[in-house]
Amino acid sequence: MSALQETGLLAIDVGNSQVKFGWFAPKTACVSELKPSELAITRSQLPQPEETLAVSHGELSRDQFVAQVGDWLDRLPAAEPRRFLASVHTGAAQWVCELLPRSLHALTAAELPLEVRVDEPEKVGVDRLLSAVAANRLRERNRSAVVVSLGTACTVNLIGADGAFEGGAILPGLGMSASALHTGTSALPLLSAEGIDPPADAVGKSTHAAISSGLIWGVVGAAGELIDRMTQSFEKPPQVFITGGDATRLVGKLIDSDGPARHVPNMVLAGIRIAAEER
Repeated sequence: MSALQETGLLAIDVGNSQVKFGWFAPKTACVSELKPSELAITRSQLPQPEETLAVSHGELSRDQFVAQVGDWLDRLPAAEPRRFLASVHTGAAQWVCELLPRSLHALTAAELPLEVRVDEPEKVGVDRLLSAVAANRLRERNRSAVVVSLGTACTVNLIGADGAFEGGAILPGLGMSASALHTGTSALPLLSAEGIDPPADAVGKSTHAAISSGLIWGVVGAAGELIDRMTQSFEKPPQVFITGGDATRLVGKLIDSDGPARHVPNMVLAGIRIAAEER
């Protein structure tokens, strides 16, 4: 029995706005079904954590962060799990390292079960690469895939038909774009993430609706155009997966040849689990 099966795994995804923790219990096969979602989901299966916690580190002091995460960790089983971290935010990662000083392994691009075909692989956000690792468990054999991750930033990443990470595109996420509209103008209001609701009609009849329409359909249009341009020379269209904290905003709006793009919850955490088990 492997160490992961005996002790379980604590996967930690340190993003630009949030730190997400995922607890994978011991002695469980890596095939648990995806949790219910209001989005169309993948037919394949990925390892999914039994318990999760997301903490917005930008809104908390260090002490508040440590207290909130510590309370959650105290409720996990007493067995000492293996701990793997993937980070794109140095400051928040330091908080996690101080909270969990022992047996915490930070994953790097070179350790992942993934070929990375870019100029400087070590400079690619490890979250993007881990989503590609997860996508390789989901995509059809010999078919390319695109992962659209909608968080603080929106990334559109291409995985080749042979499973290699080919690169991608990065643009502002919904919250960042909303903030830019507010701070860059004198009259436009700041829409919270919860307030960005896709209007039934793309023609907004109020300032709020017009901003929401621009943000939602702007991301959908940008992602769709990028996917088309990235794969226009391919014989077979790619499978499209969407993930990230704001993925639900793209419900039914991003399409691939099979229909609505498929939602994969906790894609980075699942990628961490896969990378850890293959070490």
